[in-house]
This record gives sequence, C-alpha cells and structure tokens, in this order.
Amino acid sequence: MRKGKEDNITEILKLIAPGTPIRDGLENILRAKTGALLLITDNSQVLKEVVDRRIYH
Repeated sequence: MRKGKEDNITEILKLIAPGTPIRDGLENILRAKTGALLLITDNSQVLKEVVDRRIYH
C-alpha cells in the first residue's frame, strides 16, 4: 500500500516541477504578490460549483 502512496506523491511532484505550466503559474502568483485560489480537479461539476460560489467550505 505504501508504494501506491509514494507513486501518487511522485505524480504530484511531476506536475509542479520547474518548467511545467502549473509551476509557471505558481511562480507568477508569487511574483504578483496577490494570492490566488488554485482548484485542480478533473470534475467539471466541482469546478462549476466553486465558480458559482455554491461551495463554502
């Protein structure tokens, strides 16, 4: 079971590695000093609900 968890962490780290679009976006947010809400999901309904302010927690 531990190997599966480590595989998940490795995949996440690959997404935020230097040179990736997500990393570039994070660096832009930090440089702008404005803050941001990052929502990463493959569920478009969740995204719609957050954008429409239906989720408050």
